[in-house]
Amino acid sequence: MHRSPTPTVVLVHGANHDGWCWTPVLERLDRAGVRARTVDLPLDSYDADTRAVRDAVADARVHGPVVLVAHSYGGLPVSAGGHAADRLVFVAARMPLPGRSPAALTPEWNHPGFRESWSVRADGAVTLTAAAREVLYSGSPPALAESAARRWRPMWSRVPEQPLADPAWCTVPSLYVVCLGDRTVRVEAQRACAERAEERVALDCDHSPFFSAPDELTEVLVRQAASVGSDHDRTDRADAGTTRSTVPGW
Repeated sequence: MHRSPTPTVVLVHGANHDGWCWTPVLERLDRAGVRARTVDLPLDSYDADTRAVRDAVADARVHGPVVLVAHSYGGLPVSAGGHAADRLVFVAARMPLPGRSPAALTPEWNHPGFRESWSVRADGAVTLTAAAREVLYSGSPPALAESAARRWRPMWSRVPEQPLADPAWCTVPSLYVVCLGDRTVRVEAQRACAERAEERVALDCDHSPFFSAPDELTEVLVRQAASVGSDHDRTDRADAGTTRSTVPGW
């Protein structure tokens, strides 16, 4: 089948959410003429989540290049299953180091207040408490935060103990989006991840920029889609290390 140069943006949500959370960004990408789709992770195991990402990329690549976007926990299955994508975008997302246990790094990752906003059920599922609304969506429109909270899902997937030997970002060009007002993930942990990416952007928003900064986040994704859609994307990777910031003092 002929592959179009028109890229597809594939959006992967984080813990306890579903693809609905990307709706404000989907609407804006549609208006910008960028093809996009979401992935609903099973959230019943990390391996199943990784397979869902791998399958979504394979399906999208039938039509052309793929920009694979991960939010928060979604960075783990994207790193494990996103090797066939043409570009990766990590949004306040896990970006695991090769040979390092992601689970061992969790204490350095989560904001201290986030631990108080989730609990573990008797069946092992992690669920969010009412306190999570303020932690996740502190700068988001209240109506969107309320709608998202009604859709929270129980989660059996766990951050893996086993290190990843070859995270996708080691071979696929990547951009990292740091959320400066994040109360879920430590900003300094995001900055450390951003240093591993070839490009980096900082947004003045909470942990959920698909609600709190959809225009700015969509602009980032439109630029990434235009980049992979160009004929010279692969040959110009030597220039991909150029950094960008939307705020002074990166």
